[in-house]
Amino acid sequence: MEAFDPSKFPTAIREEIDARWFDVDAVPVPAMIVPIDYPTDWQIERHAHRKAQLIYCISGVMTVETEHGQWVAPPNRGIWVPGGIEHEILINQAAAMRTVYVAQDARANLPTRPFALAVTPLLRELVLAAHVAIGPPDPALYRPGTPMAHITEVLLDQIVAQPTSDLHLPYPRDRRLKPICQALTGDPADRRSLKEWAKVVGASDRTIERLFMAETGMTFHRWREQMRVLKSLTLLANGHAVKNVALELGFANPSTFITMFRKTMGETPGAYIKGDRHTA
Repeated sequence: MEAFDPSKFPTAIREEIDARWFDVDAVPVPAMIVPIDYPTDWQIERHAHRKAQLIYCISGVMTVETEHGQWVAPPNRGIWVPGGIEHEILINQAAAMRTVYVAQDARANLPTRPFALAVTPLLRELVLAAHVAIGPPDPALYRPGTPMAHITEVLLDQIVAQPTSDLHLPYPRDRRLKPICQALTGDPADRRSLKEWAKVVGASDRTIERLFMAETGMTFHRWREQMRVLKSLTLLANGHAVKNVALELGFANPSTFITMFRKTMGETPGAYIKGDRHTA
């Protein structure tokens, strides 16, 4: 992500966000929820903490990035980031974020890799029902037998039980693939072919295709389409028409975009927009 300049935001917004931060690792509770509302284009710079977290936005769209790749989450998805993994977050559309911080010893089977997961109505209601930490919460609230202890147990059950969601864009490490991926994420409408990109980086198209499969698990074409679909989530959330989104992201036509969107999201862009508005 690009360098972040918080000074472009009003002082009142910066002070409100800063006032909500505290050392989550210093609070001896199994899980707690920290609420912070962020404006569009706010960036939480790269950092890490011992506690794992489920990053979830009640409304808005965010992108979470680690060295392994990028995940995009609209309001019906969350991103799980295990403890100790460096990550940064970009708020693509003004977001009401509710982050669930989870102690490493809260469960024996907590996921060990980042992933996107579906936020079911039950999981959403548990997040909303749990005690919200405006500052460091009182550990007494979480003693065995208390309402928060019960809510926390069910909340953790739901996090562990949710299937992964295909909203991940893996990053390759090979020096020949990096400039291709950086250029495409910067300009998704770039329609240069695999053969043209191979010439740019000084390799054969067969080599580039083989490297994409080895390092991302996707063909070059599939990686580019996945990236475009993930980019479309922000545009759709901001009210852009489906036809305009397809053209802006370089799809050959709207029907191709709709097909790829359904393959990735499990529904058409129109259904996604209606569901997103209902959720928000």
